[in-house]
Amino acid sequence: MKTLLRHAVALAALFACALPALANWEGTQWGMSPDEALAALDGASSHSPDASEIFQYDGADYEPLVKLAHDIDGIPGEASLLFDADESLQFVTFSPEDITQCEALVGALTEAHGAVDSSGFGSTAIYNWMDGDTVIRLTSSADIRICNLSYGAQ
Repeated sequence: MKTLLRHAVALAALFACALPALANWEGTQWGMSPDEALAALDGASSHSPDASEIFQYDGADYEPLVKLAHDIDGIPGEASLLFDADESLQFVTFSPEDITQCEALVGALTEAHGAVDSSGFGSTAIYNWMDGDTVIRLTSSADIRICNLSYGAQ
């Protein structure tokens, strides 16, 4: 049950962002192809996702076709670039290697983008920052061991 809840929370956080249009993440731009994203990101690699890694939302599938070791303010983790059926970059997610670093990640994002109130339910906190046209959303819950950061357009 916790696994199902964890996936539901991660999907809700990821897709609470509207579909991206004209923004960017670390040198990529929404709408890029996987090849363009690979060329823009040092150290990125192609990824063939398992069925369990494909996100479904509103009748569409989003596949993590590019992955990259990444760190945010010294917090190491993995970034996954999610593409739609047309292989157009729509979202980027980041998960820290060590889930106990989630509070430090909240601190780093707060320092970079300003203080925001959290929303959520129960022990789950959801933070939303804006960086231009990009929505930065972090969902955190120690109880179900989730720390999911997503980037997408407003």
